[in-house]
Amino acid sequence: MTLKTKKYAVVGHPIKHSKSPLIHKCFAGEFRIQLIYDRIDIAAGMFSKEIIRIKKQGYLGLNVTLPFKREAFNMCDKLSVKSQLTESVNTITFENEKSFGDTTDGIGLVRDLQQKKVQLSGSMILLLGAGGAANGVMFDLITQNPKTIHILNRTLEKAKLMESKWRVFAKKHKVHLEVIDLSTLDKKNYELVINATSSGLVEGTLPIPKEYFYFETIYYDMTYGFETPFMKASKEMNAKTYDGLGMLIEQAAESFYIWHQLKPSTTNILPLL
Repeated sequence: MTLKTKKYAVVGHPIKHSKSPLIHKCFAGEFRIQLIYDRIDIAAGMFSKEIIRIKKQGYLGLNVTLPFKREAFNMCDKLSVKSQLTESVNTITFENEKSFGDTTDGIGLVRDLQQKKVQLSGSMILLLGAGGAANGVMFDLITQNPKTIHILNRTLEKAKLMESKWRVFAKKHKVHLEVIDLSTLDKKNYELVINATSSGLVEGTLPIPKEYFYFETIYYDMTYGFETPFMKASKEMNAKTYDGLGMLIEQAAESFYIWHQLKPSTTNILPLL
């Protein structure tokens, strides 16, 4: 008796750099699941049309990466509570002609930080950025019950909009959420600084000036694959510095669980990447 091969893919633009196929094939091998996992590049303006075509080709689910997480949120028939709050979808499951959207970015970040023994409960966190990446991890960061999350963004109005969106949820979890600017930033305040901006990707610049880095703080950049100016500056201070590769693995593991109801090991994947 031969087991049916299951088809999945990651979609985005560009997509050829994605490590998701390797990660999911490793997970599948752990459980002897026959799996096809493709990369599919989708041009701007073609997302909805392409998703319909992909669904007809027998794919059971998709991971969604930049720049389509908001479009995936808008087109899914059903959404998890977390996706509704973050307004982001990175995991789509096709069920009976319907598409169910979920997001695993936040839990991926949290689990990677936990693997690295970073204390979140009761901590002071500085979150740099107020775009899709920052909003995508807020749910899971807040539920870890840090003492405070400060939001710092180049555009103050955007940061205030993000704060107002998450204010009630943060208060429910007894987390102090506040927008700050450089004039009120004290570099010694924070146990953890998370870079959720695209400054290193697009402009090659620092999201905060170099003088605001502190050797006792932990610095985490959600980007992976190269050393960003943010990571370089923190390393020059001899501070603990991490990129987002572990987050990628952990969010993939959660997507794998959503699709297969199986929890893969993540500890053996990092050396392969």
